[in-house]
Amino acid sequence: MSRKDTILRAAKRTAKEARAAASSRRGKSRGSVGVDPHRHCVVCWTPVPLEEEPAVCESDECLKIHKKRERSRKRLVILMYMIPAITVLFLIQGVMGASG
Repeated sequence: MSRKDTILRAAKRTAKEARAAASSRRGKSRGSVGVDPHRHCVVCWTPVPLEEEPAVCESDECLKIHKKRERSRKRLVILMYMIPAITVLFLIQGVMGASG
């Protein structure tokens, strides 16, 4: 038997096993696991309700860390817009000053 035939047989066997596993999973519902739908705290990963916004647990430390991260993220977004804008202004000023 050639290498190509061996690989083809292995691929068919793997595909058959994958179909069997998928069909056995299809019969089970997600609710049968016994865990209510939930999110996780973005800091410590403890389960929190889906409605919780932002997804942070009640811990004061987690709230403090989340607020600090949000401030840092907002500052970064502002800088990412301001630096290119200032650069473009300097380029325009340089072109206008050179030609005038």
